[in-house]
Amino acid sequence: MELLAGAPPDGGSVRRLLAQPAHELFRFTETDQVRKAVGQVFKPHDLRPAQGGATVEAGMYHLARGQLSLSLLEYGGDVEIDPGRLEHFYLIQIPLQGEATIQCGGHRFVSHAGLASFVSPNMPLRMRWGASSPQVILRIEAQDILNHCRQLLGCEPASMPEFAPALDFTTAGGAGVRQVIGLLIQALADDQHPLHHPMALRSFKSTLFNSLLFGVPSTFSSALAGGSAAPVSPYYVRRAEEFIRANLAQPLSIETIAEQAGISVRTLHAGFQTYRNTTPLNYLRDLRLARAREDLLQGKDAVTEVALRWGFSHLGRFAQDYKRRFGESPSITRERGSPISSPSRRRSAVSEGSSPNASL
Repeated sequence: MELLAGAPPDGGSVRRLLAQPAHELFRFTETDQVRKAVGQVFKPHDLRPAQGGATVEAGMYHLARGQLSLSLLEYGGDVEIDPGRLEHFYLIQIPLQGEATIQCGGHRFVSHAGLASFVSPNMPLRMRWGASSPQVILRIEAQDILNHCRQLLGCEPASMPEFAPALDFTTAGGAGVRQVIGLLIQALADDQHPLHHPMALRSFKSTLFNSLLFGVPSTFSSALAGGSAAPVSPYYVRRAEEFIRANLAQPLSIETIAEQAGISVRTLHAGFQTYRNTTPLNYLRDLRLARAREDLLQGKDAVTEVALRWGFSHLGRFAQDYKRRFGESPSITRERGSPISSPSRRRSAVSEGSSPNASL
């Protein structure tokens, strides 16, 4: 099956599979109708015609199986779309023809048939889709990705992975992702396909998530490098992790954590070093840094307020640890997450965008 490149300009195999009457969700000619209908599938968002005074026309086909869903969406004219952060899900958007300009976090690039967009939940998103540029959209729930990462790493991830937003199908990793998505399209469009069986679907989702985590640069790439499975950790390490996650905003000492885990401080240290390659307090710090980053990306609270909320009383040390972990200062993260509220800030956000192939 040809998924993207080489597909006939009048629709091709993908369009024939997805654009069937039984899969049609809507076809509207009024902006408010389109905005509401698309928002029900994804999330509420701003939608406006790129040319003032026009109305937005669109048609959408939609298929779902379990927590995975595929859509084929096409607008009748150039449109500007501003959903902000997706928050609870990932999106892979693949133009079948035409182009779309994508602003995702600090990245800006033009998406086309060979370069999809891969949007992570915490990255602010704005787009301009061209007229008659249908896109296949795959929605993946963030919790599913997080659960899969937990199985791969053998521990609780401190945050959701953020992927490089420009998904290049000419790379080996991108070609692998494209192949897996092509199989999903075939499967969801065929009621008799084996992937409709729950057990087969679970196995396929694992293949899909692996193709993304090992084929696309992300904030988890270093942790996943090497591919060796983590040893099974003892009960007291898992108990300590659960206690830490449940009490992140509370003052915690190593003695308190060890007491809750039911073992000595020395044994707790040894367990974390052996099975997590870190210390209990470093594990606590990393989780708190991840929560602080999530708050800063909202762009609402001051850096000092966020730091104190998550137990960082020494602001200078917080800034150092934060930059070491995420490669930027807390103030830069907050500024990047602030809502773009004026034309000058909009122009600034565009000018700061990086090249299409920039990695996270």
